[in-house]
Amino acid sequence: MKEFIQEARKNWLDAWNHKAFRMNFILGIVLLAAAMILTSFFFNYIQDNKNGVVLNDWVLQRLPSIDVSVVIVTLMGSAAILFALRGIANPNILITFLFAMILQLITRMITISITGFFPPPGLVVLRDPMGSMLYQYRFITRDLFYSGHTAMLCLLYFCSFKRGDKYYILFAAMSVAFLLLIQHVHYTVDVLCAPLFAFGCFWISKKIIRFQNAHLVGIESHIE
Repeated sequence: MKEFIQEARKNWLDAWNHKAFRMNFILGIVLLAAAMILTSFFFNYIQDNKNGVVLNDWVLQRLPSIDVSVVIVTLMGSAAILFALRGIANPNILITFLFAMILQLITRMITISITGFFPPPGLVVLRDPMGSMLYQYRFITRDLFYSGHTAMLCLLYFCSFKRGDKYYILFAAMSVAFLLLIQHVHYTVDVLCAPLFAFGCFWISKKIIRFQNAHLVGIESHIE
């Protein structure tokens, strides 16, 4: 544990000494906070929208409707804790995840606005403490396309670098995707498309960070 703490401290000090990292980290925290606040108001607005459609989902019609909230929250939490422990010692993967998460929040607001799905028949309330706080302690049923839980785990998978971690997070992502269907929280298309959006957010996040790093280095070189 002592060696882990020392390694983490050294890595963060080294990263913080670079202006590009400091700028990216501070900007990411500010943007993430703003996106989460906006998301909270948006989901409460979309929940009260009277317009929408119910999909005829062949898969859901053949699955039982069961409350598996405890299993979903446990898988989500364990994957997040594992990633956080790795991220403490590797600031760069946290920065990538930070910007990808911001993009995910923004794109979900866009896709949910466009699709306007009503919740699937047989939906069972997902008891998720973190989601409840984000949604102002109200259960939101219309944050459907695309699945935020599945996309979150996919982001953790793409950002992870240790093989064992990736295997476990991939298992968690696939399990949660299936369990969300069992609980009828999402349509099949919501969970199938989530990995595609997650990868897109991850890829754009890496591009943004590289561009900002190159831009800041260019400015510093010009000043010198």
